[in-house]
Amino acid sequence: MSQVALVLEARGQHVLKEVPIHEPSAGLMQVRVEAAAVNPADVMMFDDDRGGFVQGYPAVLGWDAAGEVTKIGENVTRFKVGDRIAFMCFPSSTHDGGKSHTARGAFQQYVLADQRYAVKIPAGADYASAASWSAASTTAAGSLYKHFALKEPWLPGGEGAYKGEKLLVLGGSSSVGAYAIQYAVLSGFTVLTTCSPAHFDYVTSLGAASAIDRSAPDAAAQILAGAGGPLGLVIDAISVPATQLLATQVLAEAGRLNLMLAPDPALRPAIDAKKIELLWGMGLEGWYANEPLWAAAEGHLASGAIRFNRVTLLGGGLGAWEKAFEMHRRGEVSGTKLVMTPQQHTL
Repeated sequence: MSQVALVLEARGQHVLKEVPIHEPSAGLMQVRVEAAAVNPADVMMFDDDRGGFVQGYPAVLGWDAAGEVTKIGENVTRFKVGDRIAFMCFPSSTHDGGKSHTARGAFQQYVLADQRYAVKIPAGADYASAASWSAASTTAAGSLYKHFALKEPWLPGGEGAYKGEKLLVLGGSSSVGAYAIQYAVLSGFTVLTTCSPAHFDYVTSLGAASAIDRSAPDAAAQILAGAGGPLGLVIDAISVPATQLLATQVLAEAGRLNLMLAPDPALRPAIDAKKIELLWGMGLEGWYANEPLWAAAEGHLASGAIRFNRVTLLGGGLGAWEKAFEMHRRGEVSGTKLVMTPQQHTL
């Protein structure tokens, strides 16, 4: 049997074509992809792949997906055929010793998923929203529990462990920012965040105690007033020069800053003057491969302690990739995750 896939034939060259449906090996599941989210990382990998993620061509990109389990490989015990799941994809990774690099990316109609990095979708939740989960949630959790080395809320005594302490999330309406707010609240923090005023209601609904206009000329003063002084922990979910500058202005001496992108060289003197500790939140180096997070996620999602991101569905099946990539390049994605529906595509 065959399926439609968006195949990366070479750097910067996507082709929609029919390819075989992949068969699951040990520990993997075959999943019918009902929704595939588009991340900025997908665009970066397509345009220049400076991070070296693409292991070989042809490949299939896409980190986030949700769908129905259609087959299971040996040793798969957590899921069964028919389960509705959200799961992390591993674009360009191989499952057959390097013979192919197309089976693990989200941008196709059937993909192979690792049972360790998948979660059942709560009853009533839709596939599109669930597709926002994997990359952004694990990046956000990694900021807190890997890079800041905080106690995970799924460990005994971890939930609410930081009650009374304050934390700032820059870009709280972004995909990573929204999950960072929710995990920080689960850990007990009083969370301050920045975003556009259009998203104030959204971020406060996620648990943020206060929201500051990201463009306000006195944003730093508002943050310091709301926090009662400089902060020890800041997650910059946007990490452009403007947000990095704001972080250096509100961090305390020897504070810790988790970035998604490389630090702006122009800010090095300010960073060094305050002895700010920079922590890296993206890429393989920043990935938080914590299986207990995934095991606990089913309960957190079912209870509403963690909510999926807001999403924007794109028409046109996998053919929507060009529109999605261009929207990311132009900075037109705000407060939502772009999602494609692979099953709608026919050649």
